[in-house]
Amino acid sequence: MLKLHTRHVIYILVGVLILAILYALKNTGYFVRASGFILSLLLFFLFDYFFRMGFKSHHYVIFIFISTAGILLSPFYYIFPVYDKVLHLTSPFLLCILVFFMVNKLNTKFSIKLFITVMIITSFLALFEIGEYGLDRLFDWKLQGVYLRDYSGVEKLNIIMDKNDDTMIDLILGTIGSLFFVITKTGIFHYKKYILKEKI
Repeated sequence: MLKLHTRHVIYILVGVLILAILYALKNTGYFVRASGFILSLLLFFLFDYFFRMGFKSHHYVIFIFISTAGILLSPFYYIFPVYDKVLHLTSPFLLCILVFFMVNKLNTKFSIKLFITVMIITSFLALFEIGEYGLDRLFDWKLQGVYLRDYSGVEKLNIIMDKNDDTMIDLILGTIGSLFFVITKTGIFHYKKYILKEKI
């Protein structure tokens, strides 16, 4: 088992390595994506370090995956429209794992811990969509709506799903992902209780 400090150093080195690879490729919008990715890694690391969350190695892997899929690979949004929906279904499930790890430290019933976890993730989803709306209004980044990149002649983005529909579907998929975590975690919880009871 690696020491906490060693894991953090490895975590940062992986982030810097990915940054260097992307710099060599010099993709469109690289600096926005790379800086967002590095910032997310840094914030997660600082949160774990200063608040002594004690995240395990697999929690770091989960967060790196979420950041990579959502930030570094964001050009896929305009190539494969379904990519956005897959992320909005799977990311909340993975985020629930991280949040539940923190909530699980509370001295309360298992069902309450699950409820708190889902409420935190649902609130985060709502704030995320509000953030997208605000950035679109200020900078027209086209974060709301589903777009498909058109390469015929002049490169442009064609909207294929209305902004309101996109927002509502994202929230619905995120909620489904969170509820799937509840079902999975509840099943594991009762299975472990059953196995424990069998051993007594």
